[in-house]
Amino acid sequence: MNAIKVITRYLVVVLSLAAVSSPAASEGGPKIGDLPPLLQATSLLAAPPGSQFDQPSLRGKVVVLEFWATWCGPCVAAIPHLNELADHFKGQPVQFIAITAEPAGTIEPFIQRRPINAWIALDTNRAMNKAYGVGGIPHTVVLDTNGVIAAITYPTMLTAQAIQDLLDGKKISLPETRSDRNSNQSNEKTQAAPLFELSVRPSQETNVSSYGGGGRFTARGCTVKDLLPRAFNLPGGCSDRLVNQASLPTNRFDFTVIQTVGPGTEANALDENVSSLLQQLLSSTFGIHGRKETREVDVLLLKVKSTHAPGLVVSPTAGFSCRTGSGVIEGTDVPISLVVAGIESSLKQPVFDETGLTNCYDLSLKWDQPDGDRPDSENLRKVLADQCGLELVAARRPVEMVIIEGPQKEPVAAGK
Repeated sequence: MNAIKVITRYLVVVLSLAAVSSPAASEGGPKIGDLPPLLQATSLLAAPPGSQFDQPSLRGKVVVLEFWATWCGPCVAAIPHLNELADHFKGQPVQFIAITAEPAGTIEPFIQRRPINAWIALDTNRAMNKAYGVGGIPHTVVLDTNGVIAAITYPTMLTAQAIQDLLDGKKISLPETRSDRNSNQSNEKTQAAPLFELSVRPSQETNVSSYGGGGRFTARGCTVKDLLPRAFNLPGGCSDRLVNQASLPTNRFDFTVIQTVGPGTEANALDENVSSLLQQLLSSTFGIHGRKETREVDVLLLKVKSTHAPGLVVSPTAGFSCRTGSGVIEGTDVPISLVVAGIESSLKQPVFDETGLTNCYDLSLKWDQPDGDRPDSENLRKVLADQCGLELVAARRPVEMVIIEGPQKEPVAAGK
């Protein structure tokens, strides 16, 4: 039996300071089933002569409105997917329109290096961004052939089948963006945004999700075990550098850290503080602590095997985005350090960079990933060699491990 009984159903540990201001207004914007509030541009690029960006001219077409920017990593990472869709429906009544608030002087050199198969609508007065309630990008709005909003989603959630269904007069259902879901929560409409918050509460979510930046962090449906790599700032968020000697609760929780950038503070400094706050939360709520200890363990060294591999492309523009997961490491403007972290997360073994590579890259590594606590590395090794000219070499190295202590799992034998 666990030495710690998991928190009661209604437990909430929270420290917060409400912002001293009127409640933040919702971004608002149209909903699925509405007519688009505005279709116009201060200027239209990459469109055939005489093209009109308005409702009458686009009626009868499926229209994909993609709100984006050159500095937005996820936006840049979605360009190949949207280009692929545009090529698939070339010659059919489907129009892709990329909408940006940036000026032509920024956009024109960018699309010379990263072509976009769409009309590009310059929204330099942000009229469309405001009309559509765009609170974050990328943000995709899809219109059906009747000119009605059929979906509000994330660009990589849009599929060829969904577009074909709209051409066939069918309704579609695509995942909504996070901002859309949040805007429907009444408590966010009526409460002021907190200046500081540190909280953990029982979760109703069944899948783990997390996001953060700028000194903030949120995790939903997360177990304490899931949180440990983030709390102790482990490379790649991987648990292979953890040694657990505590009895951990198995229930799912929602964890939140909110800090506000103010005079004399920087977002980067607040980001570094997230781990410390999560450690305080784990200690105060669950009696769990971590200490560092260097141990010599089996590791993998990432090295250059060939300098002529096709899949390691130096990024032609800035715009960082990276996605790692089961059987995938891909992104734009990605440093080798994040490739290393993705490999470590996949193989559950410490990985060190000995490539000497200093550029950032566009890459898409995908491989068959078997299930298991210690996955076979054969498929990943082949992809690394064939696409990136990289290899993994086994070695022994001293590694800083985090020893998790707290309520004991079982008595620890002497000398262990």
